[in-house]
Amino acid sequence: MPSNRTPPPASARLAQGAQPGPGPQEPTGAGEHPTRHQWRVWIDGIDALIRQTGIDPSRALVLVPYAQLMDAGRRAWAEACPSGFSPRFESTRNWAASLQPFAPGPTDLSLDMARDSLVAAAFIDRVAQGRPDASLRAVMVARLVEAARQLAPLAAAVPPDQRTAWAEPLSEALATGVQTLHWESMLGSLALVWASTSAYATDVLWSPLARSVSGVQTLIVLQGFQQDPLASALARHWGAQGAELPLPLGEADPAMPSAVLHACSDAEDEAQRAAACVIARVNAAQRPVALVANDRLLTRRVSAMLHHAGLGVRDETGWKLSTTHAAARLMSLLRAADARARMDDVLDLLKQSPAWPEAQVQALEQLAREAGVSLWRSALQSPRLLPALPEGLPALLEGLQPARPLVGWLESLALALAQCGLWDNLTSDPAGQQMIQALRLGEGAAQELVRVTDALAATAADGTPARTATRSGSKLSLSGFTAWVRDVLEGASFMPRGEGEPDVVILPMAQLLGRAFAATVVPGCDEVHLNPSPEPPGQWTAAQREALGLPTREVLALAAAQAWQATLALPQLDLMWRTQERGETLQASPWVQALPGFGADASADPRPQRTLQPLAQQRPQPAAGDVLPESLSASAYQDLRDCPYRFFALRQLRLVDAPELEAEPDQRDMGNWLHAVLRAFHEQRGDRRPGREVDRAELNRLADATADSMGLNAGEGGAGFLPYQAVWPALREGYLDWLAGFESTPERAGPRFQEAETALTAQAGPWKLYGKLDRIDVQDSPEGAIPFVIDYKTEGRPGTLERVKEPLEDTQLAFYAALLPDENLRAAYLSITDKRGDTARDAPTLLVEQPEVLMAREQLREGLAHDMARVAAGQPMPALGEGRVCDFCAARGLCRKDFWSAA
Repeated sequence: MPSNRTPPPASARLAQGAQPGPGPQEPTGAGEHPTRHQWRVWIDGIDALIRQTGIDPSRALVLVPYAQLMDAGRRAWAEACPSGFSPRFESTRNWAASLQPFAPGPTDLSLDMARDSLVAAAFIDRVAQGRPDASLRAVMVARLVEAARQLAPLAAAVPPDQRTAWAEPLSEALATGVQTLHWESMLGSLALVWASTSAYATDVLWSPLARSVSGVQTLIVLQGFQQDPLASALARHWGAQGAELPLPLGEADPAMPSAVLHACSDAEDEAQRAAACVIARVNAAQRPVALVANDRLLTRRVSAMLHHAGLGVRDETGWKLSTTHAAARLMSLLRAADARARMDDVLDLLKQSPAWPEAQVQALEQLAREAGVSLWRSALQSPRLLPALPEGLPALLEGLQPARPLVGWLESLALALAQCGLWDNLTSDPAGQQMIQALRLGEGAAQELVRVTDALAATAADGTPARTATRSGSKLSLSGFTAWVRDVLEGASFMPRGEGEPDVVILPMAQLLGRAFAATVVPGCDEVHLNPSPEPPGQWTAAQREALGLPTREVLALAAAQAWQATLALPQLDLMWRTQERGETLQASPWVQALPGFGADASADPRPQRTLQPLAQQRPQPAAGDVLPESLSASAYQDLRDCPYRFFALRQLRLVDAPELEAEPDQRDMGNWLHAVLRAFHEQRGDRRPGREVDRAELNRLADATADSMGLNAGEGGAGFLPYQAVWPALREGYLDWLAGFESTPERAGPRFQEAETALTAQAGPWKLYGKLDRIDVQDSPEGAIPFVIDYKTEGRPGTLERVKEPLEDTQLAFYAALLPDENLRAAYLSITDKRGDTARDAPTLLVEQPEVLMAREQLREGLAHDMARVAAGQPMPALGEGRVCDFCAARGLCRKDFWSAA
């Protein structure tokens, strides 16, 4: 019944009544918050409209711009009218949900990517008739869904029985407007048809239920910074019982303190300052603090810092479900199941899965790195890795490779997640629970998608069954299913649930409207993330946006400017921006540059400062006489001679870099490949000399076979080995030229090949020496046959020549000579390059002999025994930090040479 009371205006009641204590959204402190002015204007307008109609306030329904204002509106009315009934404050979606549950039809635009992507793919297949390729089709599906969702608010603002008539002139406008490319035009028309033929959850608001069930007699719409098409249309639909109240924009209070401006050096500095500002506000009892999400990536970084500091954070913007840990676990399974999966993909799955012991996974990774296996299919064929593969893993991954219908994929994926031990982790994680729901991985949930795809297949435009790849009976490949999963996860947002009242609320700038925060921190106020002229979303042209009724650039700019002006009126405001991004200069937003305080002295850094006293960093001098290697190689003794600390770290502590699985073939791989080719060539050839053509053919055959066995060709190493294969003809011809001269003695009295890759051991006092010699020939001499040690070198020629200048500095040939018991021998490096010069010394292949190798061998035996005796006695192993040895030393980070004190 209409009320007979005539209460005073709401603003008077708000001024007369005692002020209630601050609620969870109400700040403490002196002065009036600008939000109180906004609500005073709104409450006065609502009260005036109710008084005009003479109804009870409980019969009025107020539509707010966004859901978070429902509670703020109720509190504002309770402050103004402590007694009596209150109007209902609702958002359109919340009001519709209270009236009637909604179940979208098979082809309706549901705003659920799992359904919408299937519908969009079916529409494109019908219209394009299979003409676009798979990659273009995937892009078209995503753009069609995006375009239809942009049109959905406009279509929902039209009564359901009038949408077809609404879309007809728009279709003509799209057809006769600015000429666009064929596919873009087709997607625009499809999006319009889809949006205009869909039912929406808010359609119930157009029905008599909106009046009869809720008992509402007056509808009042509060407009935000940007007009809501549905709310405005409903206000007009209600006629005399409907009204709109404009946005209450007040002027900034001169008594309010001005905003604090922070110019930051880069993104990390900006994130740290933003977090420090928030923490300082909370410590000053100014809570909750609003953190505006202008830059989502930066906001995620700030949020992580605030969580680490122990603050309660509520994120009202959310982030893509695809960026959560739960999604990363699921995608790791799909990547590992691919027939072309890298070894890294499978190891990533194993490290996240609790089904296999961690020690077993580490052992498999170590073996894969040592063997240089980068493809999973190569691991399945490797005799060395096959025994180390986790039990059941090959069968599990192979079972996910055959194509199957969508419902079969969802059942298989759920089963595979359970077999990996990931299912329990997902069900206990809020993001995992939402992902299971979005993908319909729960028991029986996939039947919803089956009904959608079956309905799509049965309702072609001409009445015949549609031939689409999304029908429940059609099969999807693993790559197609993975793309569908990725689209669903990209299209869903995850909002973590918070407990209790938060210290910090993350929200868009437009949603500061009507909410009283004690302080506001706005990072990302640069020219990119706070652009006064924001780019309209979607692929629509300006003419199409105007014809369709989408917000134009001018409308978006006006809304952004109003939100900025309202933000400037807030108390305790911190604005910050970065001055450079990835080395490029970045300007502050023009709005920031227009502020009176811009360009003045920089604001004080809110981060707490600490004074650190520098400590002198001395060269390490460890001693480890009780940790000695069992035997020494030539490279190990070279480490001791180059730098004792290097020997301590790499040989005594046995610290080594883990080999990369995905590394492209490099100079080391090329050298190993050439060594293997020459070994096989000479072992098969022996002392025969069949002729150059036969030798050339055999070298070519062995080069290809060896590259395949080492995994260097395109199947395993990609195209990284092609540069080395390109120089192979020059290497081969240079080697054959040298070999012809080396074997030119008619009586065959010269050096003859004996063996290759020979592993030898010897003693130097109490110390055991070991090594593998590239090649040993036999040289006839008056004293009998003597060994001729040859070591292949593919390094630059100057480096090889430098090795033999000082016999006592050449460790490698002297060490190899020490492995042989012969009293007389020869030793040389065989320099193999693809360079050709005019002189014999510039030949592509050159034998560089060490004439003093016997003297160097004796000196090395004595020096090695002496040096190792000192190590065993506990002598310090200082880091020398001298010469070119440090440039590529693996222990440089351990000895911290770059931080030694000058003293």
